[in-house]
Amino acid sequence: MSSVELDSRLHQLRNELDDHSRVARHLGLDFERPIKSLGDGYPENAIALVGKITERILKQLWRHHNVPGDPGGKALSELIKGAQPHIRSSGVLDSLRDIQRLRNRSAHDGYEIADEDGLTAVRRLLDVLAWFGSTGSGILTGDVPKLSPEVALKAEFLAGLYLTLDYKPVKRFELSRNTVYQLFFRERGLRSEYVELLLSKNVDDVAAVLEATGGELLQTQLPKLTRFLILEEDGVPAVPSPLGEDYRIVTYDRFMDAFVDLDRHLADVFGAYPKLLDPAGLTISGDLLTTDERTGEQRISRIGAADELLDEVASSGGNLLIVGRSGSGKSTLLKQLVAGSATASQRRYRFYFDMSLKGRDEEFREFVTRTLAPYMAVENSYVFDVFHYFARSGSVACALDGIDEAVPSMTQEGFLELFTELAQVLSAESAVVTSSRVSFLEDSPQVRRLLDGTALVSEKLVQQLHAQGVNPLRVPRFSALRLQDATDAGTPLELRLARELELDGGDDRPHLVDLAWRHMTRVASSAGLTDALPSIVACFGSAFLRGRTTFTFVELVNELGISFFEGGRLTYDAFRLKEFFRPVDSSGIAFAHSAYQELLAAEHLRDPSGRESAVEAGPRLTEQVREFLHRRSRQAPQAPADDCVLPAGPYLVGPSHHLMLRRVERPVRFDRFPVTVGRYNRFLEAVREHGSRQWDHPDKPPEFSHEPWQERLKVQEYFTDPAYENHPAICVNYWSAHAFARFEGKRLPTSLEWEAAARGGDGRLFPWGDDIDLDIVNCADSWSGRPLITYEAWREELDRGRLSQAMPGPVDAHPGNVSPFGVREMAGNVWEITGTVLENLNEVVICGGSYDNPYRALQVSSKGLSRRRGCSNAVGFRCVEELG
Repeated sequence: MSSVELDSRLHQLRNELDDHSRVARHLGLDFERPIKSLGDGYPENAIALVGKITERILKQLWRHHNVPGDPGGKALSELIKGAQPHIRSSGVLDSLRDIQRLRNRSAHDGYEIADEDGLTAVRRLLDVLAWFGSTGSGILTGDVPKLSPEVALKAEFLAGLYLTLDYKPVKRFELSRNTVYQLFFRERGLRSEYVELLLSKNVDDVAAVLEATGGELLQTQLPKLTRFLILEEDGVPAVPSPLGEDYRIVTYDRFMDAFVDLDRHLADVFGAYPKLLDPAGLTISGDLLTTDERTGEQRISRIGAADELLDEVASSGGNLLIVGRSGSGKSTLLKQLVAGSATASQRRYRFYFDMSLKGRDEEFREFVTRTLAPYMAVENSYVFDVFHYFARSGSVACALDGIDEAVPSMTQEGFLELFTELAQVLSAESAVVTSSRVSFLEDSPQVRRLLDGTALVSEKLVQQLHAQGVNPLRVPRFSALRLQDATDAGTPLELRLARELELDGGDDRPHLVDLAWRHMTRVASSAGLTDALPSIVACFGSAFLRGRTTFTFVELVNELGISFFEGGRLTYDAFRLKEFFRPVDSSGIAFAHSAYQELLAAEHLRDPSGRESAVEAGPRLTEQVREFLHRRSRQAPQAPADDCVLPAGPYLVGPSHHLMLRRVERPVRFDRFPVTVGRYNRFLEAVREHGSRQWDHPDKPPEFSHEPWQERLKVQEYFTDPAYENHPAICVNYWSAHAFARFEGKRLPTSLEWEAAARGGDGRLFPWGDDIDLDIVNCADSWSGRPLITYEAWREELDRGRLSQAMPGPVDAHPGNVSPFGVREMAGNVWEITGTVLENLNEVVICGGSYDNPYRALQVSSKGLSRRRGCSNAVGFRCVEELG
């Protein structure tokens, strides 16, 4: 860059900074210093000075908004995080991050800082100053406007809106305590655009102001219909004569109608969803969960009608997650929430987003733009920015339905990625309501902690987030509303389907999977498509596993045939299965409820060939698919195996928030029971007689023997008293378990083989199925005599010594604790050592849960880690024999 060009740009920046001299005086800042440093050829000093100025500005914001904590001494990054919830503009946030990035670069050796970098830093500082100066905010100047606080806030909002649309403020006059005039301008190619806003509490005040000025203020030659008279009062008053005819008169709460066609948006939302899914006047109850600031655990704070609790959130602000079973009424509640906009006293504008329609690789910005562009009177490039401004300013309530259907992958990382995107629209004023199925909140401690509050995330999880490139402080905070079943007979969707199928009420009402399958087969039969059910399963079931939930009519013709459309017309009304679909647009459809497609995915997985085709694709699996798979498999049960042989093939494994299909490559035969004291004693006798070198792991440290760790045993006579001969061998380490398995000509199972053997081919939660039965398992709940549903209940039981007598029991004490392959006692009693070793941690994976764990920890997907040298009263093992 030439010195002449640099001097010219510095002169321009100096003039622009002079426009903010009031900020400099009020905060004691010297805007001249970074300009001088640039002129002297020290851009790195200019960047450092801009960073210091930015810190001072953010500290002022911090204190103005009463952000908890003392901003003194905090780093720039911390100040941005603290002030971020109170900054409405995405442009200001981007400018602050650019300043932080440039300062970080200039502070590290090895980065060459150019004049352009320093100029950029000053330009970003100007963007920040221009926002607060242009919106009339006195935060940085200390100015006390003569406007009434209510009018000042409204004027600030309107100015921010037009700044978001790239208008520049030209004039601003506070004409009285209740009236303010603002003029904005922008260039669009060769066209100049102006907007005049006259904001006042009532028409009488406007008339008085115009009469006092003789109307000179409004005698402009601007383009037609660019002038707005914005009043707080309803009704159309008599128009003051100085306004002439060149104006539009609106009330403040209807001003956004100039930008958003809310009525059409909501009409399209409700038109897309069949009445089948509405609860027909059913009252849905819920538990409002709030986070204990001391313990970080969620507790029920209120119980009541879910729609009333939701409306309170939408009116008063706050971000809420609705959780509940599939079909529990989450979508209906969100639609009721946005439908109440016409009568809402606050946040009249409410948007509904069906997150299941968001593409897997589609950014949230792109999805919002695609969804709202038909209803917003701004260019597409501004749709998200305007929506973002509305949301962060608290002017709208956003309903995001089915966030678990929009995650790029059904993993913790997938949720974090989505939550980080959603965090863009959250602020101290926002009201964002999302919905998800309950398993994602209750079955994943990591996800639950993220939803509970960022301040409660463990240090270990913070490290994981940073490793994944996720800023934990940008993950949104939610309170939670847990929906209750409407009645003991089932969820709203189950009740509606039962009515549709003309089934009587009663305690024997079928489960959702049965109702949905009956409804699906009835619709297919009515359409003459009964013979096509296998094709329907293959088409839509496999599509779900590939993450595909929307379908064009052309695609359906190609995959299913033209016979699925009446008269060969490719329209929604002509589609023979439209009863459980909804239109997405004029050329495509999606299922009316995700449960339908998840049921077809489960049906597809029941077929071995379906599992084989899915396993290679890394399928998208949900807890609902798993539950449907298990329940549909129960309806056509196969004779359970009793030979303890795990066949080769793909199996559904993993916790509910990270379900996977994984292949077992070779068949193995499991020990029917865990290794007992009697069996292990025979091994010890052989070791004492012959030594153990021929059976030892090559990495076994020489100082370890295979004797049980006597000092650790709760019962000192455990290995010598014949009464314990049929109890599991405990207090032995991985090295001993490995040697014992080789002694018997076997090996330890991998953690995958262990879970597959416990779970079977239908994805069940426990070896015996999904049902909870305290009589067939040795766990903390059975010792306590009551269900320990929450972590707090189990911790209380443990701390009070009520589990002090708990210990392993005989391996054959619970005949009902048996897997589909005849393997016994895989849940509870003792954890079991596997052959899956994490070499870098020197730890081994253990499975199954133990006598002192709560029931939920006994799910077959539960895994733990144990040091290879470690041993415990709660850890045993079993072996497998390879079969070819």
